This record gives sequence, C-alpha cells and structure tokens, in this order.
Amino acid sequence: MFWLPLCGCWLQSRYVLCLFWELLLVRILSALLLLVGSPFAWAEPFLLRSGDRVVFVGNTLIEREQLYGWWELALTRRFADQKIVFRNLGWSGDTVFGHSRAGFGRVEDGFKHLVDHTLALKPTAIFLAYGTNESFDGPEGLPRFTAGLNRLLDRLEPSKARFVLLSPLRQADMGRPLPDPTQINRNLRLYADAIAEVAKKRNHHFIDLFELLGDLAKEPGITDNGIHLTDAGYRWSANKLLQALELKPVSGENERLRRLIIDKNELYFHRWRPQNVTYLFGFRKHEQGQNAREIPQFDPLIEAKEQAIWKLASAKN
Repeated sequence: MFWLPLCGCWLQSRYVLCLFWELLLVRILSALLLLVGSPFAWAEPFLLRSGDRVVFVGNTLIEREQLYGWWELALTRRFADQKIVFRNLGWSGDTVFGHSRAGFGRVEDGFKHLVDHTLALKPTAIFLAYGTNESFDGPEGLPRFTAGLNRLLDRLEPSKARFVLLSPLRQADMGRPLPDPTQINRNLRLYADAIAEVAKKRNHHFIDLFELLGDLAKEPGITDNGIHLTDAGYRWSANKLLQALELKPVSGENERLRRLIIDKNELYFHRWRPQNVTYLFGFRKHEQGQNAREIPQFDPLIEAKEQAIWKLASAKN
C-alpha cells in the first residue's frame, strides 16, 4: 500500500495549490472593490498647469464663492507658480436645466446659454455644482435630474475639460421655528449619491460636500441660514476642498491676493452679467444697444488684475 502516502502528499499539494489561488483571487477582488469604492479611483490626479482655464459652474454655492474668493485663493496658492485663469459662472437658484439663466425666454434658452458660455471660455477644468434645487423634487425627480446632469456633461464634453462634480451641502438644523431638515437631507443624500454614480461612470472627480462639510450648525458662523456658506464658511472649507482633491493644504493667508481675486471676479461678473443686459442685448436693445460696445472694455481690466494675481502669487515670501 505504498501508494497511500504518495496519494496523501498529492492531495495535500493540491489543497495547498487551491488555497493559494483562492487567496490570490480574494486579494484581487478586494483590490477591485477598493478601487471601485474610491471616489477618485477612476480619475487622474487633479493638477493645474500654466495655461489652464478653470470654470466654476453651478448654483448659489458657486455664485457666492466669487464674493469671498477663498476657494479660488486656495487653488491659486497651491499652484502659485502657474498662470491659471479662473472664471465663475455661478447663478443663484440654477439647475442642470438652466432655469435661472432663461431670462425672459424658455428654460431651454437658459440651458443653451449655460452650455454656450461655458464652452466659449475654452475651459480645461470645470467645477460643476448642482443638485440642491433639484432635490426639492424628492425621489420622484431623481431620474430626471440624473438625465439632465448627463445631458449637461454630454454637451460640455467637446471642451475635453477635466470635471470635478460637487455634491449638494447638507442642510443644517438651525432650530425651531425653522423647518426640521431631516427629510430634506434624505433627499439631498439621494441626489449626492446620484452625482457620485455619474462621476464614477464618466471617470470624473467627485467631492462629497454633504459628508466633507458635515453638519454646518456645528461650526459657528459658517452659515447664516443652514443652507448657504458665509465668508467664514468658504474660508473654513477651502483647505477641505484641496484635501478632497488629494492636494496638500495651504498654510497661512494672503489677504492682498484674495482682494485681487475678488476684484477680478467683480469685473468679470459685470462683463458677462451687466445689470442692464435687457437694454444691451435683450428685447430692448433698440433703445440702448449701442452701449454694448463698452462691455469688451472690461477685458483689459480683468487681464491686468490677473497679471497682478500671478505676480503676487508667485512672489517668494
């Protein structure tokens, strides 16, 4: 019966070999699951270089940032030796369908305005923040929002820009008599998850502001109504934004540089959203349309501010 020990050795060797392949398969599957679960797994590292044109597009969160400049300041200082152009196209109350940009026209006109203006800036990177206003439609509106977000990204794809999709913020509970935001936050979480899924499928960066910034009520002074960030809120969240992009935070502050950024943003705001736009370009342009020739005169002023920003940002302290 000499073959019994040989048979036992063969079975033991086969068992060890099977165990080896099983462990290897588990390791591979675990690595794949980790890769899929990471919000940045499918996107290249986010870096900016001279010549890049960064466009911020979205709702109130984006529009208000230009008033304070903390996010742009953080990115400018992180890439201080690079000459990067930043443009803010935020519009309060806007949606992926372009509701706020419709003016006296149809929503579809607002969407066209959103797409055309963004593409005209020749962006190489786009920060896109939507979902807050759309979330008021609840779970029933989620398919329409997802379709609208994909349509917007499809239309912006000719730019070949890198995209960073931002989720909505969590609404803070500011106490009664203000509403309890529990159900609102459930909806916001649903829409944030939908944005994350779109980002993963399209190989874009995603920043989950809902989790990243958490309960705004826990940080004194960063919100005045539980929904929108204050100056202190943008300042507090700036380095968090960098960390979410896997960028090293910046230390200290540069108020002179921030003031230049704010001034530049104000000039550009008047360049693309003049107060009397109806008279300059709209249905009343037959009255004052001749003054539209003054709008391009903002361009050299904006460029001068940008030159000053680049010079100050790159200066060795």
